[in-house]
Amino acid sequence: MADAIYAPSQFRLAIAEESEFGTPITTQANFYELDIVSPTQPDMASGVIEDTRKRSDGLRIMAPCDTYRTTVGGLYVIPFECIVSANTADLLIYGVMQDIESEADTTPYQKVMQWDKNTTGPDFSADAGKFFTVLGSDPAENWSATSCVVRNLTLSASPGTNGGRLTASGEFVTGFDIDISSVTATPASWTAPCSASTQYYPFQLYANSSVAGADLVPYSFSITMNNGCVRVGNAAGLATNYHMPLFEVNAEIVAKLDAITANLIDTYRLDPAAGSAEVAVIMDWGSDDTDGHLKFLMNAIYTAPTVRDFGQESGVGVTLSYSGVDDGSNKALVATIANAVDRTW
Repeated sequence: MADAIYAPSQFRLAIAEESEFGTPITTQANFYELDIVSPTQPDMASGVIEDTRKRSDGLRIMAPCDTYRTTVGGLYVIPFECIVSANTADLLIYGVMQDIESEADTTPYQKVMQWDKNTTGPDFSADAGKFFTVLGSDPAENWSATSCVVRNLTLSASPGTNGGRLTASGEFVTGFDIDISSVTATPASWTAPCSASTQYYPFQLYANSSVAGADLVPYSFSITMNNGCVRVGNAAGLATNYHMPLFEVNAEIVAKLDAITANLIDTYRLDPAAGSAEVAVIMDWGSDDTDGHLKFLMNAIYTAPTVRDFGQESGVGVTLSYSGVDDGSNKALVATIANAVDRTW
């Protein structure tokens, strides 16, 4: 009789860049393992198309034919949460932004991604954009998801969470059926999420946090990017492309209440249509063109009034809420990251 008992730490997750839409990666050395905070499992119901109704079949009890179910034609969701390291941050950010401006040809291979008035989303059917095979090492049954994109991504950091290290949470989505039959997963061959050289982004080591050029004393930070990805398919129920109807970025900073933050309520009260309500919001680790650099620059408007936060141990804070906008001259979001990996993007 089977009597296997598993521990949550036995469930592992990795991603690998694909080059051909609809073709999964199987070479184990191409995978980067994510340092997941909790075990990840696909939402198997999310991609299953199902309809249940009682037919007029002369019976007053449900019958098997009263439920219709198919595993093709839907969009599967794979939620995740992980610690962000330098060798996975660019993959996750590109995976949700899908719009890259440049990558340096030499080390430290600085990448610049953007959302602006020209952002439309790539044509995945032509193998454009960034999509991944997501591979789950499951001690009971491995699984693989083909041509996944990151539909939404939240990057957050605060001193009391995960040692202050930047943490990612979000959703991979795929329009292809998830493979749960004889999937190979070999974590020993993956790029490990932790080593002596692994670089993180601790909140305590931020280089710059500012609004409209004025330095803040931040207590916490989060930024959420969402592309609204939906599946496009053919008559056979196979995914042929993804459509991203709207690219949205929102950020929240809880900062120390001081002479700078006390007056930011004035900008919130301005009408954005008048062109004077926009501010440059920056959160930055490291320095430009240096390995370990990570920077978010938003052209932003306030989405809520500044609110006093009385629960901070370091003194009263102010919650600042922003939404990225493109005004024709300034981009809604520019994300810059430099690491030791030449992605050849």
